[in-house]
Parts: sequence; C-alpha cells; structure tokens
Amino acid sequence: MKSIGMSKIGLVRQRNEDRFYIGESFCIVTDGMGGYKGGEIASTMVVDTLACDIQNWQEVSVETLRQSIAKANTAVYERVKATPSLEGMGTTAVVAYVKDSDLYWANVGDSRLYVFHEDRLIQISTDHSMVQALYEAGELKADDMLQHPQRNVLTRAVGVSPVVEIDAGVQKVAPGDRILLCSDGLTGYIEQAVIEAAFRNEPKDERLIEDLMDLVYDQGARDNVTIVIGTIG
Repeated sequence: MKSIGMSKIGLVRQRNEDRFYIGESFCIVTDGMGGYKGGEIASTMVVDTLACDIQNWQEVSVETLRQSIAKANTAVYERVKATPSLEGMGTTAVVAYVKDSDLYWANVGDSRLYVFHEDRLIQISTDHSMVQALYEAGELKADDMLQHPQRNVLTRAVGVSPVVEIDAGVQKVAPGDRILLCSDGLTGYIEQAVIEAAFRNEPKDERLIEDLMDLVYDQGARDNVTIVIGTIG
C-alpha cells in the first residue's frame, strides 16, 4: 500500500492536536482532546505506542489490533494519573493495516476510516459520539448531524478510563482500492457525498489530499484536520 498524509492546524485553533503515522503496511490517525497541551500529548503518545507495537507484531489480527490500542489506552491513562494537571486528556484513534486482500481496522472516537471501491466511498468505522448516538436512537436526522451543537462530544476516547471499548474488524479490499483515514476536521464539515466526488474526480492521491484540504479551508477550517490516503497495490 502506498500512502500519503497531511495534517494542518486550520484557521481557528492555536495548536494542532492531531497526529498521524504511515508505516509500510499500516496507517494511524489520532485527534487529541483535553485542554492546553493535553490533547497533543495524548495523541502523540497513542501514535508512538501503536506504531512501535505494530512494527513488532509477529502476526496481524483483529485481536492484536485491540491489544495494541488497549496498551496505548493504559499508557495515556497512567500518564494522567501521574500528572493531575493533565486530567481529562484523551484522544481518538483509527488504525488500518493491509495484508494481502484484508484490511484490518480498529477505532475509538470519531476519527474515521473509509474505503473507496468501485467509485463508492464506504464508511467502515462508526463514530463514538453524542450525535451518532442520537442518530442511532432516531432522535436526529443524518442531514442535521453536521450542524448539531454537540457534534464534537465523544462517547468513547483513548486514555480517559482504565478500560476502553474498541471497535475492530476486517474488510476485503482489492488492488486499486483507496483508503481514507481522517480526523473530524474533514468529516465534521464536509459531507460524505462531496468527499466521494473528490475521490471520483482525482485519481492521484497527492492531488486528492490537496483538494480535500482546499474543501476544508473553503469552509473556514475551524478545526485541526488530518487526512491520510492510501492506494492498495
């Protein structure tokens, strides 16, 4: 898999609390939270822990992905216990690992994973957020999710409790498929249909990532935004 990534602070925020990592067969995106410095500490710790752990795997499986994120969760939680001033810090995490025709994935929070297959952008991960919970309960329409005042409130995050519930699975992929990992700086402001159209219109990943960033900045770039795109070889 050939991958490219970009992370920008946007036009409003003072710090970039997003992080990403691209390995030979895997990608990671995190989006930190928790006040001054806390968010970027958490997101950096999780990226570093996951990248180190994944590179030392003997084999890849859904369970090894869960174990790696659980280890990262413990690292952040213990850091908070040792440093009370960091109370409340945590981070999202989304990981994708490609082996042959299998895409192993895991996520916590509202950073997302998509697969672009046969001209369709398919969302693989599910947000752990207040608006997602309201939508699933039938109390909020999909069209209203981007405008909801609590759209940034998470129901799960890495590092905020001793144990974290982790979504994980395996998705079949084929040569030529493209994957997208991103923070909510993209999906919180740009509709999926618009992102899908950008994928259709631009076959080159390097140009596509610039096009997606332009869309965010055209909308005011009110959050940090991180985008990683990979093409399956």
